[in-house]
Amino acid sequence: MTRSPSRRPLTLLAVAGLLLGLVAAAPAGSPATSTSQQLVIPEGYEYFDAWYPSHDGVELHAGVYLPEDRAEDEEHPVLVSITPYTSPNGGARGGLGVLNTDIPVRFPEVFKHPDFEAGRWAYVAVDVRGFGGSGGCFQYYGQNEFLDTKETIDWAGTEPWSNGKVALWGKSYDSAQQVLALGSGSEHLAATVIQAPGLSGYTALWHSGVHYATGRYATTSVYTADDLFPPVSQGSATNQDYVESNVDGIEGHPDCRVDWQAMNVIGDRDDPYWADREPYRNAAGSSVPTLWSHGFHDANTKMVGTDIWTSLTGPKQAWFAQHDHRRGHEPEVGRDGFLDEAFRFLNLHVLGIESEVADPPVTVQSGGLNGTWRAEEQWPPADVEVWPMPLNPGTYIDEPQTRSSSAAGFWSTTPVLPHDVHIAGEMTMHVEATTQAPGAHLVVRVYDFDAAGNGQLVHRGAVALTEVGANEVSFTLYPQDFLIREGHRIGVFVNASEDSWYSPGVTQTTVSVDAATLDLPLLTLTRPADVYLEGDPSNFSSAGIVRVDPALLAATEVEGAIPPPMRDPE
Repeated sequence: MTRSPSRRPLTLLAVAGLLLGLVAAAPAGSPATSTSQQLVIPEGYEYFDAWYPSHDGVELHAGVYLPEDRAEDEEHPVLVSITPYTSPNGGARGGLGVLNTDIPVRFPEVFKHPDFEAGRWAYVAVDVRGFGGSGGCFQYYGQNEFLDTKETIDWAGTEPWSNGKVALWGKSYDSAQQVLALGSGSEHLAATVIQAPGLSGYTALWHSGVHYATGRYATTSVYTADDLFPPVSQGSATNQDYVESNVDGIEGHPDCRVDWQAMNVIGDRDDPYWADREPYRNAAGSSVPTLWSHGFHDANTKMVGTDIWTSLTGPKQAWFAQHDHRRGHEPEVGRDGFLDEAFRFLNLHVLGIESEVADPPVTVQSGGLNGTWRAEEQWPPADVEVWPMPLNPGTYIDEPQTRSSSAAGFWSTTPVLPHDVHIAGEMTMHVEATTQAPGAHLVVRVYDFDAAGNGQLVHRGAVALTEVGANEVSFTLYPQDFLIREGHRIGVFVNASEDSWYSPGVTQTTVSVDAATLDLPLLTLTRPADVYLEGDPSNFSSAGIVRVDPALLAATEVEGAIPPPMRDPE
């Protein structure tokens, strides 16, 4: 059943929030309007607000969209998005002063797909706690948000207008909620369509102890500002339920925002601070049917969920490609058909409707060969074997690359390859290094070089060397699917900095890499022609181009470092 929050007198803080909302949202001379007049309601649908309690009594807000021609007792499959981005103050942008006068539909593309209307879907947009009409405090994918997902799915699965089957749809922060939901255990969760998911505060801010680029320090502050900001469309600012949710979030949870500010300080993932702040790990082994899409070059929500993806035991499909932070259907992805496949997936696992179209389990796009698309039974593919590439020793200065050329680092390259090599999966770096100060950074980038010294970035990784003196560490780079052609070289560059991606090293001390290898996951089998699919390059199919003197590359060859060739299937 839907409940409204208990009524209580408005405090001075609430009144201030109400007035701020009216001033910020209403242009001079504008008449006051109701909440419903501020909504963006897709054609053919009607809308209403609902509030329901979560596990700790915090009231969560849902905006419910039902077909306007529905029979009074009709029950619908339910598509839910749990999001901070449909609150009346413009989601996480509100704290920056970028305000909505409307409450937007987060995913209008689903309403435009014929299978959505044909399936008689209900659509529900739930405000993450602390945003919009939901009480409580923003937690950045924390334990309460994890528990909220089950309460939300159970609520949406038991309302009178629901047929008991709930699917989730989202991108980025919304998809982080979906990954949390995979571990919720709700019997009503029938399927998920996960696009570019975040995972945890740690994976959003850190990579093996190295903080992401300096601008990322502001991420938590932006969300906090919006969490504290009142809902400020003309309608919601005068809506008692919205005002009370904002009061609950500010007055009822005064300490929570201080507690998680340490996310930007504690880079050790094994520190007790992080022990209960990554509940996405509960998703491992989930049997919920899942369609997952992600760009290999996503700088917003880095593609670091391969362990969760590979652990899923239920029906699953994926699109992995050479793009940045995109929804699966956007033109920058480079290939049409994601929405059609997503609804075939939902039709099967939610509505029980089989399609005559057989979609591959995995649709993947390779880097290094004009963005070629192919079908795979799984990813990483089953025939992958690891080849350890030996690297040269070397030294560098732990400092920003923009400050001194001494941070330039050193190269290791293979000889010119006599055959194609295809990387598919996560590369792993093993390093023995000597440092003079704790916390020195080691950054590694892998390139595909042609004969002229033009190099395309394959991918990157980083680690903080925590010990003074001897360090022996292993860490993973981001996953990638990349074909390096005959006549090219693999080049590996090691230094302290990639300032556009990671916060730079600052100890100003020398780091000596005494020994290192890079494990490359390589396809062992060639692919037949019938696995290749139509599609164009994604927007990052030619990412990270550099030029290095071919003589320098030749001078940094590691003797005998030739990976094995692929062979034809028997």
